[in-house]
Amino acid sequence: MTLKTWEDVSKYQKEVSRIMINSQRLNRISHAYIFEGPNGTKKNTTALLLAKTLLCTNKQGHNPCNECHNCRRVDHLTHPNLFLIKPEGKVIKKDQIQKLIKEFSKASLEKGPRIYIVNEADKLNTYSANTLLKTMEEPGADIYQVLITENYHQLLKTIVSRAENLHFTPIDRDIIKQQLLDNGIVANIANAVSQYTVDMQRALEISNNFQMINIINLVLDIHKAFLNDHNSSVILFKNNSQEILKSGELLDFFLDLMIYYQKDVLNYQLRHLDSIVFEDEIETIKQLSEKMSQKYLEASLEKMLGLKNRLKFNINTKLAMDQLLMCLERGYKYATFCSSDSI
Repeated sequence: MTLKTWEDVSKYQKEVSRIMINSQRLNRISHAYIFEGPNGTKKNTTALLLAKTLLCTNKQGHNPCNECHNCRRVDHLTHPNLFLIKPEGKVIKKDQIQKLIKEFSKASLEKGPRIYIVNEADKLNTYSANTLLKTMEEPGADIYQVLITENYHQLLKTIVSRAENLHFTPIDRDIIKQQLLDNGIVANIANAVSQYTVDMQRALEISNNFQMINIINLVLDIHKAFLNDHNSSVILFKNNSQEILKSGELLDFFLDLMIYYQKDVLNYQLRHLDSIVFEDEIETIKQLSEKMSQKYLEASLEKMLGLKNRLKFNINTKLAMDQLLMCLERGYKYATFCSSDSI
């Protein structure tokens, strides 16, 4: 999702936006930045906005116009003064940086600043990092550098000392939820996905992923089955779990959603209604909260969290899921509680 103004950045990264706007007002834009923080926090799109801001020929205050030839070419990643570097394989190699330096030694094809953006800068090996360091020590008047990383502490200290560091924080879940709602995603899905990830792009992908939508609906149906003596959650899962059990990612997603729902039941019982994720399921959650004591809800939740940790190891996932569902079903339907090692 493109960021067109620094005010757009402020919606997701208020402090980064404030620093960059002030730097422009004071004419103190750094020649080297490190954008560091978790995945999905708008580091890449902010770097491209900076490039556009530097190259725009018709700036509107501190913002690019988004209409001039330069702005459009940055949007399409075709501007000859914009250079993008990413790992080739597992590392960024020395010859990639050498090619960049060679390019900068030539006369520019167009007037104006030249900007290079290094994605996954922590993947610089020792040789490429030391080669890059030379450009940072003497960058040239019109050369700007942005290093992007999720692993700030893996960068060479000498590189860190020559750049201005901007920390990108995880995006607020309410912002992600609202963005999904604005994109036409229904509330139950928007709520669940915004709990699962703080990566905006990933949230949009999940919300449009048929398999993951089906998993959300399966979790809702399973909890309705806990209230129906004629339906079995174990059979319901068995009939819909073929793809889930094949994929570690889908299984993790399913179990996380089950945990969110169990937390919802507990939060309803504790009257923490503003913490409920599946708010459209409030009537089902209310009925389930009347079936179990707080002590058992908390114990079940603890077992589910323990199961999530055990999934990292080589366990029989089908058996583990069946045991989980049988224990929850017995608790909700018959007030029969499983032993501590049943899940």
